[in-house]
Formats: sequence, structure tokens, C-alpha cells
Amino acid sequence: MPAVSVARARFMALERITITQTDARSGGPNRTCAKVHPNSRLAGTFEDDFFYSYAKGETDRIYARAAELEDQKNAIRRSAKAEGRALTPDERRIMLLTPGALKILKVLLELARTCAGKVFPTWEWIEKKSGRSRATVHRALRSLAAVGLLDKQRRCVPIEPAADRPKAKNEQTSNVYRMRFPNCLVRFLPHRMRPIPLPDDVVQGEVDRIEAIAAMRLWRSPRQVAAEDFADDGLRRIMLSLATAVEKQESQKNGQPLTDSSILPLNGVGLDGQRFNA
Repeated sequence: MPAVSVARARFMALERITITQTDARSGGPNRTCAKVHPNSRLAGTFEDDFFYSYAKGETDRIYARAAELEDQKNAIRRSAKAEGRALTPDERRIMLLTPGALKILKVLLELARTCAGKVFPTWEWIEKKSGRSRATVHRALRSLAAVGLLDKQRRCVPIEPAADRPKAKNEQTSNVYRMRFPNCLVRFLPHRMRPIPLPDDVVQGEVDRIEAIAAMRLWRSPRQVAAEDFADDGLRRIMLSLATAVEKQESQKNGQPLTDSSILPLNGVGLDGQRFNA
């Protein structure tokens, strides 16, 4: 019988062991068992600010530009290879466009045109309207969001707690969508499809306006900062209370100046030497 080394014997023993490993959880246990995705917002509280009203023909222009980018994918790849360089981040985003993604984008743009920009279809509706599978719809929505053509926001609605979920307060509902064409991809379009540049005085006026707003925001009080910069209601209340306490403490440090301190003395500084009874 041939001799077996210690390392080989250990390896043979490990081969006979069956390891059973469960999937690791990303976080703690879900106490409420609520089927709500992260970053979901309560339906009916933000849609007016999220939805976008499209101008006449704007949805068609968005789709035409996206289709042009998808057609230029191979040309962009060949150009980068000929120059001996790697694709830029914007070029890599263009590579995510596929015919399936363009089909989903066309369906959403048609819905935006007919519904005045209010787009919140279910995945089942998108599957039926586009004739694509659920996996294709999922990949297309993810690709469009990565390219910058689609903005998505998950929503949830309040529910009555059920017996199997006694602590659940919300449940997932349909997402809301908003389509646009990112400015960083305009340079890849042919000149006939690029928007007309604005006059220089209009551009400079917009720059001056942004700088003026930024200068005014520097002089905001702590309470104004807390009220404007925090969207969450609970966090805003906490920051407002802290800002109020800070302003109260600072106001006590900088008291009201003395009324006679502005009188120039004749033979002294301050009140001493200004009056005989000072």
C-alpha cells in the first residue's frame, strides 16, 4: 500500500465533508415582514414635483436621440480601438443601450405623451404593451436609468396591518418614471440633432443668477438651512430644534451695545472720561 502524506490525507478527509451554507442576509431580520423596497416614498406626497410636463414633440426627440446613440455604438467602439484608448465613462453608458431598452423607452414615452407626463405603469402593463418578458423589462429599466434617460422612484402606500404582518404599515405599489436626455451625451449626436445653443448674454445671465443665489444662501440663518436642506420631516424637526438652540445661544453672546459707547471721549476710552459721573 503506497504511503499517503499528511497533506494528502487531510485533503481526502475534507473531500468527504458536506458543507451546508445558507445565504447571508444583507441586514438584520425584518421584524415587520413588510414588502417595501429601500428608498421608497409615500405615494401622493411627491408626484407633483417629480412629474415633468413635456413640450410638443419632445418625447419624439428624446426617442430619436436615444436611437441615434444606439446606432453609433459600433462606431464609438471602433474609434476608441483605433485610437488605442479605453472607453470613457459616457461612452460606456452608451454601450448599455439595446433594442429591447429602446422598445421599453418608446412605450414609456408614448404613455408620457398621452398622460401629460404622469407615468406610473406596472411591470405587467409594460410587459403586455411591449411584448417583452419580465426579465427583459427589468434589464431595460436598469439600463435606461444607468444611461441617464430614465428617472425612477419607488412608491409605497399605507395598509392595515394583517395577521401575518402585524407591524407592517406600508406596501409597495407601482413606480413613477420620468424621461429625459442627459446633456453629457449631446456631444455624441450629429449636429442636426443637437439643440440650438443659447446666446452668450443669456448664458452669462444664467451664470450670474446662479452665483447670486449661491451668495444669498451663504447668509441663511441656521433655521433657514434646516428648513430648506432637509426633506425628511422627522430629521427637519430635529435640525430645527438644534438650530433654534444655537441661535439662542449665539444671541446671548452678542448682547446689545451700550447707547453711550459711540460718544467720542475727550481724555479717555469708553464711558470712563466721557462724563464726570460715568
